[in-house]
Amino acid sequence: MVRLPLANILHHKVPSALSALGVAIGVCMMITLAGLARGSLGEVADRWEAVDADLIIYPSNWSDNITTISGGGMSDKDAEKIKNLAIGDNAAVEYVVPIYLHRISIAGAEHNVVGVRPGDLPRLLGKGGVADGGRVFDPDNTCARWLEKKLTTPSEKVVDISEADLASHGGLEMIIDSRLARASGLKVGDKVYSAARNFTIVGIVPAGAMVRAFIPLATAEHLFYGGTGRYTLLMVKLRRDARLGAVIEAVRKDKTLKAVSVNDYRGMLEDRFGIMYLFVDTVNTITLIVAFLFILVTLYTMVIQRRREIAILRSMGASRRFILREVLAESLILTSAGAAIGIALSPAAGAAIEAARPLLTVQITAQWMLTAAAAAVVGGSLAAIYPAWRAMNVDVAETLSLE
Repeated sequence: MVRLPLANILHHKVPSALSALGVAIGVCMMITLAGLARGSLGEVADRWEAVDADLIIYPSNWSDNITTISGGGMSDKDAEKIKNLAIGDNAAVEYVVPIYLHRISIAGAEHNVVGVRPGDLPRLLGKGGVADGGRVFDPDNTCARWLEKKLTTPSEKVVDISEADLASHGGLEMIIDSRLARASGLKVGDKVYSAARNFTIVGIVPAGAMVRAFIPLATAEHLFYGGTGRYTLLMVKLRRDARLGAVIEAVRKDKTLKAVSVNDYRGMLEDRFGIMYLFVDTVNTITLIVAFLFILVTLYTMVIQRRREIAILRSMGASRRFILREVLAESLILTSAGAAIGIALSPAAGAAIEAARPLLTVQITAQWMLTAAAAAVVGGSLAAIYPAWRAMNVDVAETLSLE
């Protein structure tokens, strides 16, 4: 059954190769683009889920989707309230990590930066730590104490803190992750201009940290809020015996705060940016349709060119079912070959994208490989219907008499 269709394909090498290549491109695009959209979003969710915390606390008057928030909506009073939270007679919270989130430009690209106390930084780094040759910013809290004193001491003059003053007290120090360092060419000791200040890179942490860049919490509060004791979110670690649902309900009863599990952050990201999936899937669908139309045209052309051979086969007793089988087999051989090539190329395409753009993540999965293979088989079968119909309905007498 395969020998005749394969011989026909080899007899028409160029159009057959182009058809298989079209399918290969479509399949490779399908797998790679799906892996890019889902991989990059999933990588952000993975980093937040790696934080050593169970809950995210935020103001009740903010949106329930906290994936794009910033600013100082919470205070020391809120942090103390959560720290002392109890369920019945039992303390529920092990520790609270206040953070200040802001969007800044680093090396020509926009990134979230987190202001955090140096002692709390390890809890936001997942399983990583500051790499060799680097250190934690403001390790002795020198800047935090100096800024707090400067901003809270009564004075008749407007407090003016220069960049030089802030830098001399260790306030303009930054830690970045290894992917941002690789993408931007930054290393420990380099200066980076961001938020209208020159920061010094003092440490690089492995990929997997909560965000790409960290600065001292006191610096973030001063630069982006203009005061102290203000936070964007509270990352909360519960005690082992505390029930997550009971704590969330207790926080919501306060009416001024809300709580969500860290594991729910992935769903928030998908709700906010899920339209990207629809866009990518639409592009993939159009690409595959074009590829299968190319197969349809190729098979149709081959059928027209072989009308005499088909008529001879029919005159020798070949049934319509036999002709249908042969044309369908040709289509499946072409689509299978194209799908195999596309699947084989997709990991290389993903690696090339990550090499060119280190901050992007392409997640090539077996699920999307199987989906692409199934789409190729179904599409190839549908593309063969019209050429097969034309082949089955060749007028034997007319074709042989004319030729």
